[in-house]
Amino acid sequence: MTEFLSGVALIGDPVTILWIMFGVCFGIVLGAIPGLTATMGIALMLPLAIQLETATGMAMLLSVYSGAIIGASVPAILLGIPGNPNAIATIYDGYPLTQQGRSAEALIGATVGSFVGGIGSLILLALFAPLIARFTLRFGPAERAALALVGLTIIASISGRRLAKGILMGAFGLALAFLGPDRITQTMRLPLPSVTMGTPLANGIQLVPALIGLFGISQALYDISRVKSGTFTPPQVSFRGSIPKPRIFVRMWRMMVESLGIGTFIGAIPGAGASIAVFLSYQRAQRRRAPAVEGGEAPQLGSGALEGVVAPEVANNACKGGALIPALSLGIPGDAATAVLLGALLIQGVVPGPTLFIDELPLVYAILGSLLLANVFMVIFQLAGISVFPKVLTTPVPILLPLILVFSLLGSYAVEGRAIMAASFNMGVALVLGIIGYFLKKNDYPIAPIVLGLILGDMLEQNFRRAMRLARGDYTVFLRSPIALAFLVLAVVSVAYALWSSRRHSDDSDTTHGEADD
Repeated sequence: MTEFLSGVALIGDPVTILWIMFGVCFGIVLGAIPGLTATMGIALMLPLAIQLETATGMAMLLSVYSGAIIGASVPAILLGIPGNPNAIATIYDGYPLTQQGRSAEALIGATVGSFVGGIGSLILLALFAPLIARFTLRFGPAERAALALVGLTIIASISGRRLAKGILMGAFGLALAFLGPDRITQTMRLPLPSVTMGTPLANGIQLVPALIGLFGISQALYDISRVKSGTFTPPQVSFRGSIPKPRIFVRMWRMMVESLGIGTFIGAIPGAGASIAVFLSYQRAQRRRAPAVEGGEAPQLGSGALEGVVAPEVANNACKGGALIPALSLGIPGDAATAVLLGALLIQGVVPGPTLFIDELPLVYAILGSLLLANVFMVIFQLAGISVFPKVLTTPVPILLPLILVFSLLGSYAVEGRAIMAASFNMGVALVLGIIGYFLKKNDYPIAPIVLGLILGDMLEQNFRRAMRLARGDYTVFLRSPIALAFLVLAVVSVAYALWSSRRHSDDSDTTHGEADD
């Protein structure tokens, strides 16, 4: 009890609370700018944090982390441009809701989902951190490769009736992931190394510029073409009747619990990333389809269903608490952001690991308490901004679309900071992929499978090859690991279900057309 009260005292100071509020506000603004990630925000605030008391500095950094995650959902919902890769799944239903004039409803759904994911993962972190951390230690290269394979099978689910196009786009994303050097031998893959050596392409295609190009620039170009053809209808900003009733979220409790479990579990696996978690939770929500509207049948996910916003946001924020589990319990960062947080602790002379819960228990309580406060302030500031954020849609279209293009290019440039050559190259990548994405959108090709292939291709290849090297070429290593085998079975079931579902929809469509002809 003494340690608990000491931890409460560390974060109960008014100065610490003010830093938490600042961190949340800064994180929301940062996350809402495409190309600026939570990791970048924490890194920017690190020099300031190490000048503060350890508990205060960590509270501020964790608040930036929390704010940036929810902030990324704002452009995803309003403009169809994810603030970071983990907000891609939010676009599928968030942007259609905005086009229907229900942007406030989508933003509230994202806020509720973020709060549930943040608080739920915090409870799991407080109760089961050592237990979950010990389990995630069993994840070696074979288990991570199988998990990446499960992630790639999501392509079949999110493609819907465009299954062939989705698989083709996933293959294109994998091809982009394999550009640049071999990650293990560091030899160039392209047949003409002299063309790429000494240029930014020697390091491959970075995710953030590709994301900005495929979603931001392509969407702006697509909307410009619709403006020229007279088919573009600006989204309407309306707050009447757009506030979802609490019982709508209560009906989603099972879906939120599942998304919480998925996000915390995936987040606790070092190197897995939240991108897999958000799509897995979205896939699960597709199959559950709990009613989310008053009366009638719930809308299909992908056409403006509130579950399609809530589920990925729960998983996305649950990954935050999940990533802190191995970071605090074992000293192993769950993602890039927690790696910077660990660096901040080490600079302050605090060594993460099992002894942290013995030697620095008041600090652990302070970290948990600061996460709780950060989530509370996140809800307050996000709800306060809901009446302000959608007003960006009232900007005249001839001004808004060019601004989106400019900020997209600036966001891709900012990824490399002072490295001018690499930053210029990233702008070129964003522009080229934006043009490609524009033509894909015009021909009804899904974009998300490209990003999934780009994210998971590298993870799959590296871990598969490491598993093979450790097993000396014995492919049965995937069958001898219960975890890897379970993931492989899940991948097969996921693909089989997607094929069956696609065929059923095709048969239903044929039946409907036949009845109409009669």
